Amino acid sequence: MTIFHSSGDTVLFPATTYTAPATVLYTQRATIEASCFTLAPGQTVPPSVFFVGASCSTESHPGSTETTTYSYTPGEPLVAFGKTLSVYTGTTTRYVTATHTRNGEEKNFFHFEFFTPDIVTGALDKCSLCEWLLDQEWIHRDATVREVLSRSHHAPGNPASRAVSTKPIESDPASDETFARLRGWVDDCLHSDVRGKRIHKVCPIPKGDYLPSRLVEISKPADADHFELRLRETRNSSRAVPEHYAALSYCWGGLQPIISTGATIAQWKAGIPWDGLPQTLKDAVLVCHRLGVGLLWVDALCIVQDDHADQDNEIPDMPNVFRNSLFTIAASRAGNVGQGFLGERHGTDFPDDAFRLPYQCKGVVNRGSVVLIRIQIEAEPLDTRGWTLQERLLSPRTVEFGTRQMRFICQHNPRGKTDGWRQKPEDNKLRRDVLGDMVVLADGFGAIDGKRHKTNDPEFLGAMENWYKLVKVYSHRSLTIPSDRLPAISGIAERYGRVFGDMYCAGIWRSTFAAALFWRAIQPLKPRPSRWQGPSWSWTAIDGPVEVPSKSASELEDMEPQVLDLDLQLRNPNFAYGALVEGTGRLTLRIKLLPAVMDFSGRGLFGKLEVTGASMAMNGSMGVFRIPVEYDALNETDEERDENNAVFLELCSKYTRDSWTCRGLIARSRGEDTFTRVGCFDYRARRREDESANAWEQRAYREYCWFSKLDATVVDIL
Repeated sequence: MTIFHSSGDTVLFPATTYTAPATVLYTQRATIEASCFTLAPGQTVPPSVFFVGASCSTESHPGSTETTTYSYTPGEPLVAFGKTLSVYTGTTTRYVTATHTRNGEEKNFFHFEFFTPDIVTGALDKCSLCEWLLDQEWIHRDATVREVLSRSHHAPGNPASRAVSTKPIESDPASDETFARLRGWVDDCLHSDVRGKRIHKVCPIPKGDYLPSRLVEISKPADADHFELRLRETRNSSRAVPEHYAALSYCWGGLQPIISTGATIAQWKAGIPWDGLPQTLKDAVLVCHRLGVGLLWVDALCIVQDDHADQDNEIPDMPNVFRNSLFTIAASRAGNVGQGFLGERHGTDFPDDAFRLPYQCKGVVNRGSVVLIRIQIEAEPLDTRGWTLQERLLSPRTVEFGTRQMRFICQHNPRGKTDGWRQKPEDNKLRRDVLGDMVVLADGFGAIDGKRHKTNDPEFLGAMENWYKLVKVYSHRSLTIPSDRLPAISGIAERYGRVFGDMYCAGIWRSTFAAALFWRAIQPLKPRPSRWQGPSWSWTAIDGPVEVPSKSASELEDMEPQVLDLDLQLRNPNFAYGALVEGTGRLTLRIKLLPAVMDFSGRGLFGKLEVTGASMAMNGSMGVFRIPVEYDALNETDEERDENNAVFLELCSKYTRDSWTCRGLIARSRGEDTFTRVGCFDYRARRREDESANAWEQRAYREYCWFSKLDATVVDIL
């Protein structure tokens, strides 16, 4: 359930939405009157009904919380939201407001206490609110409390906005009010100042001396009902005044109805047909026009799609395109180019499950209202696309058109400003999985000063930590072309490279090999890609999300494997952070290895065979020991089910007075001393509570120090 306050007396939902206007008074004997249903004095109210009750008590916890509890005394008149409701004995319901401070930021929580038996009874008596509550999965998981986090963004006109800041959804994203608001936000970012000093000084203003090679030029004759577009070449063209442009970040979603090819580019220079343009591009043109921008960069039109030489020139320059744009239009809600993003928004997909409740903040005379709705929040289509992460982070300003809201984001204010709904939609877990906490990521990315730092500098360590957080977020996203795995994050990598001053090795920095070779695939696993997209030792080799420990997470930096050689061949020599030539990336290590026997007796996810354990010879003896292993991808081929064609490669081992840890890679043989990575292992043992230090040391050496007596050997990993 989502709560937000309504603007005035109007709730922006379909006409079938149920409303119950009411008056609420904070008194010792509070009365709520409504047109729905009123319990007579002496009757007991079921706890599934929301209300503001009679008595009030405050409990303070120094330095952390202050809790104010309003509790209803049975016998007072109260509204029940439902068609009919039987009278029965229930437990007192409480509405609790708790305010506390976390990391210096004040946050408000609203707790609604429910008791499942009472909700069941109300649902049986056809209380629509109780029926809705009973239908929610969370009520079965946690039958005692429901927590809703209040946002800090306030809207004028409704007293409830002091406590509940989630706002009604703006139904028309193309309204005059929306564009007026957006123009104000852009203007504030570019020009607002205090005593002559620009407030948004971290948000760069394009000088106008850089333009992409091609742009779509927008014009609209006074008597025309559509726009006139043409493709403009900017190379070798003179400009009397600096020009600004917008960039479009969007989902292709399949074949494009209009693209630039060797056969069409001359035609597009004369004019691009408006009627044949897909809706997302039409909407982007309208946004540019309403914001006074006459140039738009769209990859489908500004890159010749069937010319590899042109792509080799333009794709490496894409980070500059977004970095130097006046703003980027993010068509977040459009799953394909034909859907558009300026269509009407709907407040909820379940209009029959919406409730309007009276609300009055303590100490405020005027009343307001809040609306409870059922809503299914999913990741925006744009959040799942690989290229759009760097398009978002590199852009100085982004105008995001989402399913529920329009949001303006800049480097000064990565949390953004919205026309409704929530200030920070990344708070939703489904969006965090693919989008991550963009505020944290953007702050970390924006904090990079572009200067080279030593590996032990706090700036270096912080930047490295943030880089691998970005890799985790990026790996959740999908790419249509496997070879785009590196180019789609190249702009981010290039900026971090200036800080690290380090060799970039297919998504891994040379100075972090000890830890970064131990990347782990996150469940559920995906099948191994049918086409090569990176060397097996790199996380770019597989599809799906990965986790990469930072250098600071490495437990044994002084025992990392020795890198003897690394053969990286760039497909485009002028694109240092781009794709590799297929099949290259041979990594030569001096490392300890042991033969392993894979056990496929267990059945894994979706019935697929997965590695569940392994055996190895310890210290050159015939002893064996089973350890759990983690596979990089679902093993589907007969070759991968070969139990005797595997080795363990030690990355690090560490003994302490209380624990022993060994981690490394699992690899398959591809010939003499040549392997490909297929997984990893991380084995940990601990000293028993009743075990002496001497006994633990002997047992650890006897049972766990598998690699200690082995000599390192030279191996190649492809």
